[in-house]
Amino acid sequence: MSEVRRNVPSFSTVTSSFKSYILSLPILTSSVTCVAIFLYILDSLLVDNVIYDAIDLLPKKLFEGQVWRIISYPYPHNSLGHLLFNLLIFLPLSTTIEHTIGTIEYFYILITVFTLLSGAFYLLGSLIFDYKETSVGGLSPWIFGVVVWESRELAGNERDLFGLLRVPAHFYPIVLLLLMEIFFPRAWFASHICSLITGYFYAFGYLSSILPPTSFFSNLESKSPFSRIVNFRGFIKADEISRSGWWLPLSIDPIDDPLESPISENAGESGESGHTNSSTNANENANADTNTLLIARSDSLDNSTPLFVVPSSNSSRSTSPSPETESAPLATESNSNSNDGGDPLASNNH
Repeated sequence: MSEVRRNVPSFSTVTSSFKSYILSLPILTSSVTCVAIFLYILDSLLVDNVIYDAIDLLPKKLFEGQVWRIISYPYPHNSLGHLLFNLLIFLPLSTTIEHTIGTIEYFYILITVFTLLSGAFYLLGSLIFDYKETSVGGLSPWIFGVVVWESRELAGNERDLFGLLRVPAHFYPIVLLLLMEIFFPRAWFASHICSLITGYFYAFGYLSSILPPTSFFSNLESKSPFSRIVNFRGFIKADEISRSGWWLPLSIDPIDDPLESPISENAGESGESGHTNSSTNANENANADTNTLLIARSDSLDNSTPLFVVPSSNSSRSTSPSPETESAPLATESNSNSNDGGDPLASNNH
């Protein structure tokens, strides 16, 4: 019993870890989280969900002129469970995206694609299927849109579902949608479908015409009012990110090794093919200016096997004998012994 108690972290350790996690969140993700929590607490203190009813996406009210609802509907939540469920998915997902594409670009995508366009699909459906008096609110439209985007990038891989089971990446949005409908039946199914459609449109590149290049957002950071917040804690600048194209590099593999060897697929192979590949890659990298350690991942995620080191100077390469020069004397000696009619092994022993 005492052994178990010693392994339980203290309250100060837990609070310190929680504080460190909160401070590590990027600025947009933490701001959205704080706004959602604040609105729910304020709405709980009032009567009859006044806040939720004032800013959710209710087609009837929006068509009457309350146009702010098309922007404000992701923030209110009608229950504590709904809020916690959404934050459980939103926080790690949003943190990764913001670090990947930058704060301003992420804000632009959230507003234009996963808020305005997703809300427009919902309003169009309300006109076709006549559900103008059914409201929708919460972070789930953002979550479903981004999850589809992510699953597109993880084609062929699996996703961990709350640590309970693993599902193929392509089916992860559908499984998440079913779980949402099971645990929160009040959540309107049509809004989630609209978010899924928007996510697929974005993932397949049909919305590229409304997405400016990254240089556009870099220029925005030097202009007011963005220039006033670029130095805030958690702000991710466009020139601090590293990625190519419009993609979301979310992966279940926690290792991100920029020095990964191109022959990592052959790691663990033996024989002539492995030696040939190593020699070929060593010759190709012989002109490098700096020492480069090429590492190939093993089957285990925790272990990496160093293959070889490419020297940085011509002098070091000249002093390091190549495999050909090492094997040449042996071959000469072997041939001479063979010509004498003697056994090379026996002669070496003598």
